[in-house]
Amino acid sequence: MLRRRTLPLFVVVWSLASVLAAESLTFELDPKATFITFTFGATLHSVTGALQAKHGSIKIDTKTGAASGWIVMDTTSANTGNSRRDRKMHEKILESRRFPDIVFDVQRVSGNINRTGKSDLQLHGYLDFHGDRRFIAMPVVAKAEGNHVSATGSLVIPYVEWGLKDPSFFLLRVEKEVRVTVKAAGRLQ
Repeated sequence: MLRRRTLPLFVVVWSLASVLAAESLTFELDPKATFITFTFGATLHSVTGALQAKHGSIKIDTKTGAASGWIVMDTTSANTGNSRRDRKMHEKILESRRFPDIVFDVQRVSGNINRTGKSDLQLHGYLDFHGDRRFIAMPVVAKAEGNHVSATGSLVIPYVEWGLKDPSFFLLRVEKEVRVTVKAAGRLQ
């Protein structure tokens, strides 16, 4: 009789232990402490610009790497410091009024997540950009100190393949890829 009661109790305790071992973390982005820069080459010069993050939150299951959440960037805030070029960028290339947001829909995180110190990770998910949705993997180096997290990630976007117009004209030739760097900061909940 004791064995019949012990086995179900063991199954319940084992199930609870495995649930408790899988930690769920939520990263809340601090848009004011997050910087997104982009750069691309053009004839005889290169262009560097920046845009702002609007908000973001990612929930991660540290055991499986499953993730859910978004990082939303404000396309309308993009600027390169040249008002004429920026006007053309917003009207003809980014079409900011039509596509005001860039959304990274995070699905999975790979790599070892360390609660303190450095973590080398990859964020896997869908990037919604200019009406197109594509799967990407972004390498990220994160550093956790208490509940504060800072992270740097980068990726290359072949923007012409994504349906954006090529700004090249006459003798001005512009690279067909833009390099994006995200320096994010936020808190673990």
